Amino acid sequence: MAPAPATADRSISRGREIAGRVWSAPMGRLSALMIAALVLVACFAELIATHDPTLQVLQRTNEPPSWLGGEGGHLLGTDSLGRDVFSRIIVGLRLSLLIGFLTASATAVIGLALGLLAGYYERFVGGFLMRMADIQFAVPFAAVGIALAAFAGPSIVLLMAVLAFWGWTNYARTIVSLVQRTKRLDFVTAAHTTGASPARVLVRHITPNVLGPVIILWSTSVGTLILVESSLSLLGLGVQPPGFSLGSMLADAQKTLRLAWWAAVFPGVGITLVVIAFNLLGDALRDAFNPSLGSLADNDPDLT
Repeated sequence: MAPAPATADRSISRGREIAGRVWSAPMGRLSALMIAALVLVACFAELIATHDPTLQVLQRTNEPPSWLGGEGGHLLGTDSLGRDVFSRIIVGLRLSLLIGFLTASATAVIGLALGLLAGYYERFVGGFLMRMADIQFAVPFAAVGIALAAFAGPSIVLLMAVLAFWGWTNYARTIVSLVQRTKRLDFVTAAHTTGASPARVLVRHITPNVLGPVIILWSTSVGTLILVESSLSLLGLGVQPPGFSLGSMLADAQKTLRLAWWAAVFPGVGITLVVIAFNLLGDALRDAFNPSLGSLADNDPDLT
């Protein structure tokens, strides 16, 4: 029973060390503040929104923003159905972030589990999973999404499930070689010698050594998955009415782009900010896990 607290203490200390490195880097601090602001806006969307985001006022369709001469008091104008663009962006951000967070987390768990199995049982299980990954890479995701939508109908739950399962290959291919190297190290061999089961070795000894790349991939994939959802919405496979996200707002606005550019540009700016925030976080995490690759290593000799 004695080693457990020591292992927990080391994990907590390592987590605090990584968090401290991320926060001490300007890029990491900026990304953390941006993500915190986006999450707070999404959580308190109803309090921030100036209009009912679903209310259609057909007398004020495609009205420009108030600072461009619009008379309805709409900060970012209205869309083709007279709905307030600003309020829809604020409320739609919640669903976009939810899709990104949940789907990226599910993908990370699936990819980590399959990557651990592929790296640990590299001869048979690993060979089979990597061949499956190669086949999956060869099949365009858009074709699979269209086929599933035609078979089961557009659904946000189906979309998230497909996105979660389809992304496991990136995680597995990234960590499989690291798992193969780690399982041959002395401390893993010692664990086998003391009678530790394969499951215990994978969870207690190998997983902590491959979490770094998984966390970095997760942070960057959140923004990527939001972009994918947006592109699928343009094909009619994303969020369906009455629900809406930043991606579905772009899809709705493409029909009236010449008449009301603001209905497409401002949701696009929102998506861009989300993607930039999580990409910056991914870069900061990469530098934190590998100090020699970032500028921190040049300023702090203790991190080299």
